[in-house]
Formats: sequence, C-alpha cells, structure tokens
Amino acid sequence: MGVAPAQVLASLLENGDDEGHTDEIHRHLAHATHFICIVAFAKFSGWKLIRKALAERTAKGLKATFVVGLDFYQSEPRVLRALRRLQSKAADSGGEIKLYIGQEQSGHTLHPKVYWFKGPSGQTAIVGSANMTWGGFAGNFELSALLSGPGAKLQTWLKRWIDDRIESEGIVEATKDLIDGYEERRNIYLTALQAAERRASRSMAAPSGHTITLADLLAEMRADKGPKGFDQSVEHRRVNRGKARKQIAALARAPGLKGRAFLKAYDGLIRNWHSGGLQRGKTAIAKKPAQFQAALRALAAERSQDPAVLYDLLKQHFEKIPRAGTNVLTELLHTRDPDRFPVMNRNSVKGMGLANVTGYPRAPSKASVDGARYAQFAEHAERLRQNLGLTDLSELDALFNFAYWKPDEDADEE
Repeated sequence: MGVAPAQVLASLLENGDDEGHTDEIHRHLAHATHFICIVAFAKFSGWKLIRKALAERTAKGLKATFVVGLDFYQSEPRVLRALRRLQSKAADSGGEIKLYIGQEQSGHTLHPKVYWFKGPSGQTAIVGSANMTWGGFAGNFELSALLSGPGAKLQTWLKRWIDDRIESEGIVEATKDLIDGYEERRNIYLTALQAAERRASRSMAAPSGHTITLADLLAEMRADKGPKGFDQSVEHRRVNRGKARKQIAALARAPGLKGRAFLKAYDGLIRNWHSGGLQRGKTAIAKKPAQFQAALRALAAERSQDPAVLYDLLKQHFEKIPRAGTNVLTELLHTRDPDRFPVMNRNSVKGMGLANVTGYPRAPSKASVDGARYAQFAEHAERLRQNLGLTDLSELDALFNFAYWKPDEDADEE
C-alpha cells in the first residue's frame, strides 16, 4: 500500500480593500515561534506595517531570519538598522534574529519574496510578488500563493537555500560597517539617478534633433581614458579604416577569388569594421564572391558622392547576395568617406532616437531602406555631428556604439 502524500492547502492572496498581505502576515505572526523573511526590497513604508507585531513576538522569544536584497539600491538602510536593533532585544528574551543582506558584487540578483511562519498550529508560507514595502503589503496589485497544512514543511528547504547562498557568498551577515557602506553608495546612486531622471524628462520633451542625452554620453565617453573611451576609440577607428580601404582595394583588384581565398579576404575586411553581427553573415556572402567584387569595382568607378546614388548602386549589386544588407553596404560607404556617409544599423537608428530623430526602421535592411531614405539619414547624422562638435561621422558612430553596442546586435535581417 502506497503512502498518502502530505496535504498542502493552497490559495491565492492579493491586496484587496478588506484583506491583503499585511493582514495575513499579522495573522500568522501573532502566534509564530519561528519566522523566515526573504525579500528583494525592504522599505520603511513596509517595515512600519509589521514592526509592532514583530517586536511583540520578539519579546516572547521569536526565532527569525531575514534576508534582504540590496539590488538597485531600493532597500532602505534604516530598515536594516531597525532589524539589527531587534537582534539585541531578541537575545534578551531568549529568541534570535539573524540578518543577511545581498552581496553587492555577487553578480546575481536577489529576487525572492517569501514569508514563512511556524507556530503551534503548523507552518504557513506566503510566496509571491510582495516585497516588504507599502506597495507590496497593501497598495500594489500583488499576487502570492498561501501554502499551509501539515504538508507545508518548508523550514528545512528554506534553511538549506539560505545556507547555500551564504556558502556561495551571495548573501552575507549584515554588519554595521556593511550597512554604512551600502548607505554611502546608495546616496550617490540615488542622487545621480534623480539628476538622470531630470535630464531624461527634458530630453524626451525636447524637439527633434536635440543633443541633451548625446552630449551627456559624449562627456562621459571623453572622460574615459581607457580603450573604450573617446580618444582611443576614435584613433582605433582611424587605423582600422585605413586597413579596410586597402583591403577593399585589394578585393576589387583581384577578380576571381573563390571559396576560402575570398572568405579569408572578406573576413580580414570586416574585422576592421565596428558593427556587430558581421561575422555571422560572412559565410553566406562568401557564396557570391563575384557579385561582391563587382560591387566594389562599381563603387570605385563611381565619381558621385551623393549618398542616394551610391547606396542604390551598391543595393543593386547586393540584391542577390544573402546577408549583404544595409549594415555591410553602409560600412563600405563609411570606409570610403566618413565625412559624408554614416553607418546605418540598429545602433545608429537607436542613437538617432536619443535625439528624438525617429521614423527609421528598427533593423535597417535592403527591403526597408533605399537611396533616398539613406540620404535623409545622412542629413540627420550630419546635423547631429555639427551640433555635437564632432570631427566626422566616424566619431558620431563611435558615440552611438558607446551608448548601445552589444555583440551581434547589428546582424542584418535580410
């Protein structure tokens, strides 16, 4: 005969007009001998809703463990200090309060919202979306599972989860020095965030072509003297552009390249460009080496510097070359003359959006962009370049990449 499964009673808990998370927590704290609270955010607005009930149980020997996340600097230091004060009161009454906080440099976000109670009538757990905040306990649209009954034996599991986080240094015991340090960093973060929010509000309300956000990004990029900073990025692009021009000329002069020979030459070219995703399309492009080389020779022979004329010229040659889309096409034009031809890809379209210059396809392609549209894009890019005081469109593209670049983000969707 099989063993009957342990019974667990489950229901859903929300914040309503009559009942909410606060009421349920009070109901179970009133008789709790043990309590575990694991939350991503702990704010005073939530703490004050349960502090009296916690103090009363602490005076009667409550054994409790609190784990509080510090991600995004949402948790308030005064709640952590209040919990530390509760620790000494618990010791006086024969109870125990343990307090752990998220390790700021752990690389993992502490995100659970769990409230577990053990008392004379058994165990109950509230597991869901409610943080220790007024919104979580009362004001927000929250939804949690309420688990109770003789089968709801979660204490061992929760203790093991906490011990694992301690062992991996994802959480650490909260000390005065750690809380003080967190508060100092939080003050800096919140002040900078408020300033950024004010700038963002001005930027969103500004007319098309404004440079509020881009100018801030440019100042940040110029302040970085490392390899990702403005000066080194621009110099790196200048050197690579010279190499790319030589490789384009060599490809154009060497008709008949096929297979590995063409792929090696093309790979050498795109390694000197700065868009993402080009590596993924190189094998497909290498299947049409004659067409690609013909496009390079046609571009070299064309005397016009009109963006619309040159874009349509390359587009005509690229129509039957898979993965040779707008990104590759405009990198070629940009290499030819960074004073006239911007790179057009996802990053640059999003970069334009930072100046409220909109209306371009999110992922530019041969199907969605023709010469006239590219020429308009070039006009907008040149206007931004002038307003930002940049030397050429390569510097503007470096700024766009600084804001948005991710590996493979700019892969052509042809």
